[in-house]
Amino acid sequence: MTTATTGTGTLTLGTAVGGFQTFAAAGVADASTVAYIIEDGDAWEVGAGVYTTSGTTLTRVVEESSNADAALNLTGSAQVFIGLTAAALAAAGGFTIGDTITSARALASPEWLPSDGAVYLQSSYPALFAELGILGEFNPGLKLSDPATLPTGTGFGTAFSPDGTYLSVAHDTSPFVTIYKRSGDVFTKLANPAALPTGTGLGTAFSPDGTYLSVAHTTSPFVTIYKRAGDVFTKLANPAALPTSNGLGTAFSPDGTYLSVAHRNSPFVTIYKRSGDVFTKLANPATLPSNHGNGVAFSADGTYLSVAHTTSPFVTIYKRAGDVFTKLANPAALPTSNGLGTAFSPDGTYLSVAHTTSPFVTIYKRSGDVFTKLADPAVLPTSNGRGVSFSTDGALLSVAYISSPFVTTYKRAGDVFTKLADPAVLPPNQSYGIDFSTDGAYLSVAHSTSPFVTIYSSASYDKATSFAVTASPEENRPLKTFIKAT
Repeated sequence: MTTATTGTGTLTLGTAVGGFQTFAAAGVADASTVAYIIEDGDAWEVGAGVYTTSGTTLTRVVEESSNADAALNLTGSAQVFIGLTAAALAAAGGFTIGDTITSARALASPEWLPSDGAVYLQSSYPALFAELGILGEFNPGLKLSDPATLPTGTGFGTAFSPDGTYLSVAHDTSPFVTIYKRSGDVFTKLANPAALPTGTGLGTAFSPDGTYLSVAHTTSPFVTIYKRAGDVFTKLANPAALPTSNGLGTAFSPDGTYLSVAHRNSPFVTIYKRSGDVFTKLANPATLPSNHGNGVAFSADGTYLSVAHTTSPFVTIYKRAGDVFTKLANPAALPTSNGLGTAFSPDGTYLSVAHTTSPFVTIYKRSGDVFTKLADPAVLPTSNGRGVSFSTDGALLSVAYISSPFVTTYKRAGDVFTKLADPAVLPPNQSYGIDFSTDGAYLSVAHSTSPFVTIYSSASYDKATSFAVTASPEENRPLKTFIKAT
């Protein structure tokens, strides 16, 4: 409604703004308290006031304003609306613990906490902790103690199980794969599988339910697949049709139906379909990668498959329809050299390719079936990119590469990736494989020279007694997000 009121006092309401109703016509009863929003040019005021039908007035109790949260000195040309503020919405009820509200205004209520990455005691908010578990933004400076038993040689690939309980490291020197079980921040080596991979492990991946573990390696059968029962990993029968040469990378589709292996010789990628414990090779894509397949990744919905490879276009992207994988048109801007690793963001919006010449990592944004290169990060990795991994919320991208600092983590804000500070303790040498745990609490880096795997923790607090409330995405600011805590 219009108001000719000037100054900071009670409003006298005028007529309805075009396309809107008067308060009375909208059903507001006499003496009702309503949440209001005043706009006076570029100035704004949010508050609660009592509406009276006599004189059609509205009192003003200011919650926030563009005038340092004080009442606006109105010019006589303002408009006032009934609005649903975050405070009014929260007070209306109907929310359960873990629900969130996003608002441009602060929400002062003991039942709601700001979702800003702050740390709280588990004992203070037990129900919220039960909903969230251990979260928080990744702090790349927190290296964990090395496992008591290390991999036996250069780590080339690494992968967490979906629940973060197990960590697999593919490496050279027998046993070629080392599997750890996590308890808190301690990673303890499990007994080796009874049947080991036959050669150097170069890539590894868990199925989405954590039941299967795939290891890509040198020497036939080039891929070894294990089934987990408790802490025991038992080798399955080899697929009837094997990859044609050294397996370099491997990935499961998000539903665990498909397994892809990137390898050295044509067809450069082999795709299997799982039925129970049997993995059956599908027909090769009609258009193959142009040379050695080095890394593979499925999008989170299983629709797209990316293969990083040598020889232009350096990355080949397929779209799946049933069991058929059809090559998409190449991105207009290609990686600059041999693709060695690739990863999709969890929502399938972004695709990252690690490669051997500057900028060493190329990031695409997907719109439908079109992948468009984003501007390079302002600070690039310092040398050949070997592996890439997105955090589960898509806010972070880590790149493993072969010169110091050996790992770089970027934080995403919209389409901009900004380098975070290097870890306080770096991997000691060339890094090849990298993986975030599903909950974002850990980052594993496989590398040359002992300890062959370096594990970082995301939480800069005592995870036995405390937890963090995830910060709202950077692109939502200055909007503020609050989470129902009690």
